Amino acid sequence: MGNEISLELDLNSLPADEAQHLIRLITEADFFKLPEDLAGQVTTDEFQYTINVKAGQSNHTVRVTDTTMPEHLLPLVKELTILRVLQ
Repeated sequence: MGNEISLELDLNSLPADEAQHLIRLITEADFFKLPEDLAGQVTTDEFQYTINVKAGQSNHTVRVTDTTMPEHLLPLVKELTILRVLQ
């Protein structure tokens, strides 16, 4: 509870297929058009996610929780969670 778990990825250091998969998930989530703060009020036993994507000159951060996460962002969050476990 209250523990921060982080993951930092450089797509240039990943195998090409993994990098392309993440790029596709970011695109499908329409990540750069999401509002920065979707977290609202965090409830007990709920995860809060802060995702920052830097792509060229673009840099965007989104904060969401389990209950406020848009459905189209969920595949990206799941993939990042899996990658974090594998690290």
